[in-house]
Amino acid sequence: MLIESSAPARIDLAGGTLDLWPLHLFFDNPPTLNAAIDLYARVTLKTRRDRAFTVESKDLGQKARFASIENLPERHPLELILRLVRFYRPKTGLDIVTECQAPAGSGIGGSSALNVALNGALNRLTGSRYPRERLVEIAKNIETQVIRVPAGIQDYYSALNGGAQAIDPACDGVNTRALPLDLVHLTRHFVLCFTGRPRASGINNWQVFQDVVNARKKTHRELAVIGEVSRAMEMELAAGRLDRFPGLFDAEWQARKRLAPGIATPEMEKLIKTARKAGALAAKVCGAGGGGCVAFFTLPETKTTVMQALESAGGRVLPFRFVKRGLVVKTL
Repeated sequence: MLIESSAPARIDLAGGTLDLWPLHLFFDNPPTLNAAIDLYARVTLKTRRDRAFTVESKDLGQKARFASIENLPERHPLELILRLVRFYRPKTGLDIVTECQAPAGSGIGGSSALNVALNGALNRLTGSRYPRERLVEIAKNIETQVIRVPAGIQDYYSALNGGAQAIDPACDGVNTRALPLDLVHLTRHFVLCFTGRPRASGINNWQVFQDVVNARKKTHRELAVIGEVSRAMEMELAAGRLDRFPGLFDAEWQARKRLAPGIATPEMEKLIKTARKAGALAAKVCGAGGGGCVAFFTLPETKTTVMQALESAGGRVLPFRFVKRGLVVKTL
């Protein structure tokens, strides 16, 4: 049997960090907003006639072979993949090939997209029949085992559902809803730039988690601002409007910088300053920061100028489009 699976990365718009349970409960459950982009994580599974497992990560340049599922190690550079294999326990050996178009450490959810894509493929292969929404829970729990700290959820929902969406946590579970945006028009307003250096977690979610539980005033204050901005942005985007988006995008970014000053490296600050001079209306570091990508909001007529300025300043502009599609699994 041959199975191919793919899932998109994303640009986070507002509310990140608060998607980490139970932080949203301390702030009356604000939404997290993001939008899927056409930088995909792809997985190919091919069954074998023996019990062996081969794993190849094309983007990481790593290969490994194991005699059987019983020989899969606990800790390994490809641990996420191996843990998912152990969870689903396929009845045959497998050749597994993965590839992620999002640069490693770029802060746009590439590893989570790979997690969802591999969940989808193994779920199909083994006939486990987990509903799509259940894959988020599995992905979150497996990743937590790998990174050894609690994992947020927004990246999994973006990879699963695609499109622009609001992820609304509540006391009885998590709800998601698509935002009625013209994704072609939205793409004309955005530039995505990779610094060339993997992120180094400018925001340490585990430290933020502890600061909230320990009632650290500064952390509460800035997360409250992020929550209020995400609510206001959700209202604007739910109405299909972008008029107030640049101001809200910037306000969220300023709160993040106050929360964790290390989120923006000097190189990123230079790129942001360069882009603003070229006409960008707002900017925000993607994900945890400390490296990785910066997303810029600009007018369509100044987008090319902004892109050229960023390239001249040493940034690497990543071509992309916002997309409606999420996880796709095919049996070939």
